[in-house]
Amino acid sequence: MFSFIWNNIFFNPLLNVLVVLYSVLWHNFGLAVIAIAFIIRIILLPSMKKQVEMRKKMADLKPKLDELNKKYANNQEKLAQEQVKLYKNVGYNPLGCFTSFVPQILILSVLSRVIRAITSGNLDGIYPFVKNIFYNGEDVVINSKFIIWDLTKSYTNVGQSEGYFSRVAIYYLILAILVGVVQFFMNKLVNVMQNPDNYMKKKEIEKTKKKSKNNEEFSPEEMQAKMTESTMMILPLSTSFMAASTYSVLSIYWIAQSFALLLQYFILDWDKSKKGVQNFTTIMKEKNKKEENL
Repeated sequence: MFSFIWNNIFFNPLLNVLVVLYSVLWHNFGLAVIAIAFIIRIILLPSMKKQVEMRKKMADLKPKLDELNKKYANNQEKLAQEQVKLYKNVGYNPLGCFTSFVPQILILSVLSRVIRAITSGNLDGIYPFVKNIFYNGEDVVINSKFIIWDLTKSYTNVGQSEGYFSRVAIYYLILAILVGVVQFFMNKLVNVMQNPDNYMKKKEIEKTKKKSKNNEEFSPEEMQAKMTESTMMILPLSTSFMAASTYSVLSIYWIAQSFALLLQYFILDWDKSKKGVQNFTTIMKEKNKKEENL
């Protein structure tokens, strides 16, 4: 039962979509994978739209939550009950994030299996009409080369066969590092886009709040910001680590996903995203000025 669902609902459809895109996009495997990344983001637009709308509602809800925290500071049970009422009024669902997170994990898993099938030459899941229309009824052969990489290989297995510091292996290492670098800057830009006023608030806090050099105390907002910054550093590093030991095609997919996510936020909230980009530009200019003055 499980194998039937896996093959007919997930594996075979993705394999055929990849094969069709490969044929349409000049028999370029990398372009086919990039196209899949953007197609998946388009499919997930409705669920992302709901998340963005819910995020706006929760932001509007913050003043009321602050009032409740003050009013029921000594009655945690009553506080929890009133918070639940507010959440119900706006339709908040704590599991809402899984509507976009779970599909991403599922797609990565299916894509990995598809790559294994392509590598082993096991293309039995291709639909006859796909083979007839796009390949004139002939056997499908996938060229896995993209620019300078064989997308069915990784830095780890190339390093084992050619040497970890050989020229070929370094190319794969660069790709794995590029995944983390792109993810870091895209996450940072998306964070600024989604919170365009935070930068100015941060500057105001720095000007008005004086801290002791020996005993600094951080507000909850500052602690949250520091935790976010730490996460933004850890995730790209872990992604690069995984990219070094798995198929390079997933590296191409992750890079394309980062750009697709950025485009998705522009589509969902252009005004806010535009303001966020302007703030991001301001941040970069100020950093450059500081570096020039050093």
